[in-house]
Order: sequence, then structure tokens, then C-alpha cells
Amino acid sequence: MKNIVTAVTVSLLVLCISAGSALAGGYQLNLLGQRQIAMGHTGAGMPLDLAAIAQNPGGFSLLDHNGINLGSSATFINSTFSSSLVQGYEAETDSDVRTPFSIYAAYDLPVDNLKAGLGVYTPYGNSLRWGDDWMYSGLLSEISMFTVFIQPTVGYQLTERIGVGAGLIYAIGSVNLQRSTELDLTAFGMADDVPLHVELDGSTNAFGFNTGIHYQHNDMLSLGVSYRSKIDMDMEGGDANFTLTGVPEQFAEAMFPSGNTFDASLPLPAVLSIGLGLNVSEDLRLALDGNLTFWSTYENLAFDFEENTQALEDSNEPRDYNDRWIFRIGGEWDATDALQIRLGSYYDPSPVDEGYITPETPDVDRFGFSAGVGYAFTPQFGMNASVLVITSGSREQSLEDAAQPGTPSVVPIGEFQTSAVIPGISVYHNF
Repeated sequence: MKNIVTAVTVSLLVLCISAGSALAGGYQLNLLGQRQIAMGHTGAGMPLDLAAIAQNPGGFSLLDHNGINLGSSATFINSTFSSSLVQGYEAETDSDVRTPFSIYAAYDLPVDNLKAGLGVYTPYGNSLRWGDDWMYSGLLSEISMFTVFIQPTVGYQLTERIGVGAGLIYAIGSVNLQRSTELDLTAFGMADDVPLHVELDGSTNAFGFNTGIHYQHNDMLSLGVSYRSKIDMDMEGGDANFTLTGVPEQFAEAMFPSGNTFDASLPLPAVLSIGLGLNVSEDLRLALDGNLTFWSTYENLAFDFEENTQALEDSNEPRDYNDRWIFRIGGEWDATDALQIRLGSYYDPSPVDEGYITPETPDVDRFGFSAGVGYAFTPQFGMNASVLVITSGSREQSLEDAAQPGTPSVVPIGEFQTSAVIPGISVYHNF
């Protein structure tokens, strides 16, 4: 029965990550703008367009235009698993395509050098389906997550070269987790291998902030620093539904009471971004970014059921994630007055140690390679398109890895690998 509690706990972790860092460690999405994605998702030190509202509100204050920007991506994600315990056993995900989106708008306020903006974007989320037949379906068979950040923002240009900005984040998150397993109930005088289906639904909301500063040293060099705060996602009254098949209704109700709920409180880590922009020439721009995600906030996971039974009890488990830097580089070339060509890359090391890798976060060190184009149909109206390809090396989790933190019964033992292809497009109208 302990594995049931573990699956619930892990689902809550994933919810808070999804509500609170294309795919990054811990399923942080980082799909904030198509122009930025095509350049390795740089932009903290070079305000490229209205997506600076999310990337660096300080840079947003120095934009020389107002307007609206609408964009979306499509995530084609694949994770594979090879067992170290069963020779020749392999499994892979069959996941739904998700479409994280972004909406940005900006206008000048009737105060000199003061600009207001609104960002609505989806920085976290995931859809992952391992299926009911894989060997660890007792830990997870399917999970779906969705998150929206709503961020009203104000930017102020202090001087000709320095801008500051800040935004309030209202985060909305939801999750659905399912798992299927079989229970041995012979101790209760019943047949063994009784099917159990678990479905968990929950939603929550919370507040945070996003702030930054931008410095334009000269026409060639610019610097930017932004900080997105930790967000504490407090869930109350999430629905926990347990279905036992082939047993008397009274027995199933005693084991897993209907209408049961659970509470949890978990932190969403803060992110510090530092960026450098270089205007190499009138036609060529380069950007370098570093993003530090404070994953060490995840020291442990705890949750409480409204009603505990012999089969279901509260849990508190260690996680011990590590802070990690993501390093990014990107470039943009004006091929013509209307056409821009972009390339980028990044390296994203996993924050998860061996022994803590779960089916919800089959975390590996990732490499991202991106490309894209921009085309201005008129001086005010245009589009941007990007494609991001994510690859990884394989990563093995052994029994010895899981033995030290005491997790061998709640994590898969074997080798993981993840890849993704994420195309996207946006349109903009400036005024």
C-alpha cells in the first residue's frame, strides 16, 4: 500500500513544478517567445520583443514599440526506459501533443518613460503516458499538467541606457494523474491480483513576482539581470479516487474511502537569469544567457489525506534536488530588410540525483538545438517561427543508487532517455 501513497506524493511534486523551469530540468518548459526559442531561448540581456515581459521586465522598459504578440508551440516528447532487472525489457511513452502558448501586450502610460504590459504564458506543463502495461504502471501510467501565468507588468526607463521593471505573477495550475496496479488481498481472505485504478485531480493558484534591470552600455553591448521569485503552491482538497475491481463495495470503501481528499504545500523554485547582448554589426546580433534555477528548495515532499485508513496514510519523503545553471547561446542575422534567420543552443544539466528519478520526471542532462526565421510583412506586422530539438544521453538508475536514499520500491530501476521536437509560431502587430 505504501506505493499508493508515494504515487500521490510524486503527483503533487509535479503539479507544483508545472505550476511554478523547451523541456528543462524538472519539466520547466521555457517556451516564452518564438524569437527567443529560435536563439536558444536567450534574451535576458537583449530585449528582442514583447516576450521580454516574461524574460526580463527591465529590458521591456526600453523597447521602442508597443503592440501585441500571440504565439504557440507544439511539444512532441518521447521518453524511453530499459530495465536493469528484466533482461530485454523496454518501454516508451505515447504522450499527447501539448500546445503551450503566450500572449503579450504593451502600451505607453501617460507618464514619461513609463510602460505597462501584460503577459499570459505557460512556462510549465507536461503530458506523459507510459500506459497500463509497462512494468512500473503501479507508480504511474499517465499524467497531464497545465499551467498559466498571468503577469501584469510595469517598466520604467530610468535613463537613456538603464531600464527597470517588475510584474506580479498569478499562477494557475492543474494536474490529472492515473496509475494502475494489482493488489494481493489474500491476507483479507480474498483473491490476489485485484486490479486497483488510481486517479488524482487537483488545481491550485498562487502569487509570485518577476523583476529585472537592463543596461545598454553602448550601441554594441547590453547586459540584463532578472529574477522570478519562488512560488509556494498550496493545494487543498485535491480529489483522490481509488477503484478496486472484483471486491465487495463495503470492503473497497473501508480500504479507500470515496470522496477522500488531500492537501499539500510545495515550493516552486526561484530563477535568476543573467544575459549579455552583442550587436556585432548592423545585421548580426549574438546573445549569451545563464539561468540559475534554485531547485534545492525541494528538500522533501509531504502531504496529508483528509481520511487515513489501514491502506492509506500520510507521507513525507526526501527529494534533495540540486541548484542548476542552464547555459545558452543564440544569434540572429538580418538576411534582408524583412527576413531574419536565427540559430541557438543550450546545455541543461539535470537537478535530480540517481535514486530520485521517477516516471513523472525521467530527468536526464539535455542539449537543445534551435533554429527559426522572422518575416516582417509590413513595418508593423510580421511573424516568427522556431523549431527546437532536444536530445539527451542515456542515464541509468541502479538498485545501489536507490538504496542510499531508501527509494528502491518507489523509483524505476533502469536506464532513461528523453528527446523532443518542438515547433512554434507567433504573429505580432506593433504600433
